[in-house]
Amino acid sequence: MGTIAGIVLAAGAGSRFGGGKLLAPLAGRPILQHVLDRLADAGIEDVTVVLGHDAPAIEQAIAWRTERRVLNPAPERGLSTSLQIGMAALPQEADAVLIALGDQPLVTTATIRTLLDAYPETSRPIVVPVYQDDRGRNPVLLRRPAFRLADEAFGDRGLGPVLAAHPDAVHEVPASGDNPDVDTRADLASAAAAAWASRVLANREQVERVREVADGADFYAPVRALFRADPTRTDDPILNVLLGLVRSGDRWLDVGAGAGRFALPIARALDPSGGSVIALDASPSMLEGLREIAEDYAIENLRTVEARWPPADPGAFDADVALIAHVGYDIEAIGAFLEALESAAGRLCVAVLTQQPPAAAADPFWPVVHGEARSTLPALPELLELLGARGREPSVVRIPGEPRRFESREALEGFVQRQLWIDPAGDKAARLQAALDSLAVVDGDGWTIRGRGPTETGVVTWPSR
Repeated sequence: MGTIAGIVLAAGAGSRFGGGKLLAPLAGRPILQHVLDRLADAGIEDVTVVLGHDAPAIEQAIAWRTERRVLNPAPERGLSTSLQIGMAALPQEADAVLIALGDQPLVTTATIRTLLDAYPETSRPIVVPVYQDDRGRNPVLLRRPAFRLADEAFGDRGLGPVLAAHPDAVHEVPASGDNPDVDTRADLASAAAAAWASRVLANREQVERVREVADGADFYAPVRALFRADPTRTDDPILNVLLGLVRSGDRWLDVGAGAGRFALPIARALDPSGGSVIALDASPSMLEGLREIAEDYAIENLRTVEARWPPADPGAFDADVALIAHVGYDIEAIGAFLEALESAAGRLCVAVLTQQPPAAAADPFWPVVHGEARSTLPALPELLELLGARGREPSVVRIPGEPRRFESREALEGFVQRQLWIDPAGDKAARLQAALDSLAVVDGDGWTIRGRGPTETGVVTWPSR
């Protein structure tokens, strides 16, 4: 294989998006950064980026490697002008060029490598991917004999008409997924949801690969005591923020209510003649614990529903406020999940999430026990980004927290063991004990994990639609 260079076309104004498209955040990075990172991951080191009128802002926001930047002084004349400027800037030694669009942040390294791998296997001078939705043919790999075809491009259509005019020169390779353009705000919302889903899937696939024990029918049954809380407590800053949102006649829906950590004190704060709480959870043992506490404290304006979210008809819950607290980190179809939450709420949606998911407390044990780092789930930053991409304007109250603590080493061990999915009688159990000897720390407030500092919690609110 000869020298393969890259061109990233990033000069468009993004008018359909409303401007600033290439710097819109996705999974914590600008859209354009994702594209540049994918080319680097695929091993393309010589990259030319064609910028337009947003060049000054892009120059400041991108973490550049060795990419050369060239300016299109008149990007309004169409994508073809950026293509031709990029081709003119190619190094003389380039035998082929991969042409990528700066607004395709979800293009995968695997797709790019598929194109590169096809380069020596075909005599055709153009290699393109074919996606499952059969939309678009980007990125495009051109051999040097096809470089001259860039001169045939015109207007804002780039290489599309050129490929159609020279079908015998095109070699198609199948690519997984769909053509990942971001042209509109709706596209960004879809991309943000897809990025969330990819992290959830990676986390789940890692568990399935290393697990030694299956989850029980009720995952939370063995640890439900950890989720019990006094509904009359006054020293919980998160609860205090939630209680500040309560109106006496409200109907609240708590999705993933667990043992009622928030559902029960909210029910106490409501006027029982008109206000009420629906506590929904998929765990029978959690709901049993919630009902026990409700009986102990004579809380009657509360109804429990054993179910998963979203239901077939979220509007049937007829709530004023819909709450999720430490729920959603592992939800793959997060877009549909939030849509249902908004459909159930007449006034307000509320989400309580931490900066890192609660299960991340066990992350230091993964390299020791499993020999690899934990694949992390999305959390508060990704939720805020997703809501912004969906056109919401969330408000956030940020609350500093303390490291998670356990009443005994045995309780800490039980938590970590469940987050590692290891057989208590297996070989990895000995590694867990060795890891506990070095990572478990005790002080006057209980047991915690060495190196796990405080994590911030956000109480996020946004108006329902």
